[in-house]
Amino acid sequence: MAEKPTIAIFNVAMIGHVNPTFPLVQELVRRGCNVHYFLPPVKAICAAAKESGAIVESYLPDVPDLVLDQCGIQDLTDDILPEDRELWKRATWPLASTLLCGDYIIQRCRDLRVSAVLYDPMTPHGLLVALKL
Repeated sequence: MAEKPTIAIFNVAMIGHVNPTFPLVQELVRRGCNVHYFLPPVKAICAAAKESGAIVESYLPDVPDLVLDQCGIQDLTDDILPEDRELWKRATWPLASTLLCGDYIIQRCRDLRVSAVLYDPMTPHGLLVALKL
């Protein structure tokens, strides 16, 4: 019997981003896929992902309280103008969190033998994994 396909999904912990994916997770599981959903540690969202049939994975297992959208922006300097701070945040955390988590998520997906990667455009982590695998 052939091995079940393993799908990795990468997302942010925002209801409007994850809720539309749950019917897809349910359908993939119904069709025999293993679905591993990489999420930040937000209990309600992780619980909903599990309820849809996914196996919830963390972006970094040794940092249980990792907040992706805070990576790289804790020490914003006064050199950044107030009107540029929001743009700086949106540009910085995806790169900083991907640099922080990249080696782990690539290796984890290799270990899982991931055959397809789905990701929200807010999370470049999935793009990195897809390119590396």
